[in-house]
Amino acid sequence: MAPDKELASLVTADPGLPRPNPTQSYWQHIPHPLANVRSENLPSERDYVIIGSGITGLSVAKTLLENQVNATVTVLEARTLCSGATGRNGGQMAANAGEEYTHLAEVHGPEMAGKIAKFTLRNLEKMQELIEDYDAVETSEMQKLKKLRVFMTDAKFEDFRKSIARLEADHPSMRGIYEIIDADTVLKDHGIHRASGGALLPAGTVWPYRLVTKVFDALLKKYPDRLTIETNTAVKSVEHVEQTMTPITSVYPYTVRTSRGPMRVASVVYCTNGYSGHLLPSLRGRIHPFKGTMTVQDPGTSLPNKGKSVSWGFHYPPTYDPDTKRHGYGLYYLGQSAKTGYFYFGGENTRMNEAVSSDDTFVASHSVSHLQSVLPRFFGKQDEAPWKLISSWSGIMGFSSDGLPLVGRLSSALTGRRGEGEWIAAAFNGYGMANCLMCGEALALMILGDKVNDWLPGAYELGEDRLQSILTPPEAVKALSSKL
Repeated sequence: MAPDKELASLVTADPGLPRPNPTQSYWQHIPHPLANVRSENLPSERDYVIIGSGITGLSVAKTLLENQVNATVTVLEARTLCSGATGRNGGQMAANAGEEYTHLAEVHGPEMAGKIAKFTLRNLEKMQELIEDYDAVETSEMQKLKKLRVFMTDAKFEDFRKSIARLEADHPSMRGIYEIIDADTVLKDHGIHRASGGALLPAGTVWPYRLVTKVFDALLKKYPDRLTIETNTAVKSVEHVEQTMTPITSVYPYTVRTSRGPMRVASVVYCTNGYSGHLLPSLRGRIHPFKGTMTVQDPGTSLPNKGKSVSWGFHYPPTYDPDTKRHGYGLYYLGQSAKTGYFYFGGENTRMNEAVSSDDTFVASHSVSHLQSVLPRFFGKQDEAPWKLISSWSGIMGFSSDGLPLVGRLSSALTGRRGEGEWIAAAFNGYGMANCLMCGEALALMILGDKVNDWLPGAYELGEDRLQSILTPPEAVKALSSKL
């Protein structure tokens, strides 16, 4: 099958429900007491049902509860609490709008590109504020530090330099956020070998599962009569009553059918990321799953622990081997535990049919061995034996053809149902920690009728132009093909 035909088939496939037996994420190796929380009996009627219990679902729930007195909210999770992308990611709080600025400006114009850059940086600040507000700094091992973006070829470094120069020219208030450094400095000050250059920017690291579970725990205690969390409760379908409405269905026009029975609901909120296309078939190809691979590796005493000061990203030209069908995505991401010294290292080098997948029940052995072989080389340790593998797992991200999230009300054309009570925040393209919190907040405020267009980038919304021109299956194939 030709690559484009194969990609078209992959991006438009039904992602299904989250699998019941995923690989174990290191973040969750000690389950929170709420991991399997649920009511004895499923609530029968709710104002809001939120599908998904990651940082986006948490943000939506928190904002609705805080801003609408007496609103009842239920969070539905197919597996254990925070077992999706948030609980399986790389633990990095970092934005990528700087390196993407040139592309964003060409597609959306400099004003919108700047708004996206500022939004993602502000989201990271609000993540840190959330952690501090809930006294979760120690629990989540949050570190405020610098992200060192390393560019492994001259061409990648030059493209980055031009992108930052354009960002700063278009938006003088953003000058100085990125500190560009040359290859000698990358080697001398940071010990990274064979780089063409790099850049430092404000960032952070966090144990994401511990943060989300702690905040959910606090919300359950604060709103015991208005919030329930129903884990191991998969949503099978969403229906809208289209016949003459009774008093009950006029208030709760949706029926959400779950593995534990039905619920009557006023509004349905999808925080389903890479799985969105299962319940919303019209989004298949507009949002597609992308499987990431993560490892935890122990370098022992071979390197100093820099977990309090720096995290890393390594950028290289995407690769594709037509013989093995192995695809190198173009980015590795790395953090370090300030307590143990363990490296949290991820990145993709795998077959396309394994990458564009919603199956996190396995992690490809060749992907793990690749990450083990690559990591020491960056630090000039390629002659050593591979570092001890502590853990490895896979996780499902949600990607869109234009690389931007989808935030807003779902039209009848997208749901296939009447009614105006279905909403979505999904497709964070590997940068959920720089988008999810504020996207969830914005969506909740939209639901409540508030205006958010002064701070939510309009390019994230579900406008007809975006849906018809760029947020399409052919564009998703084109975006993936560009990386082959």
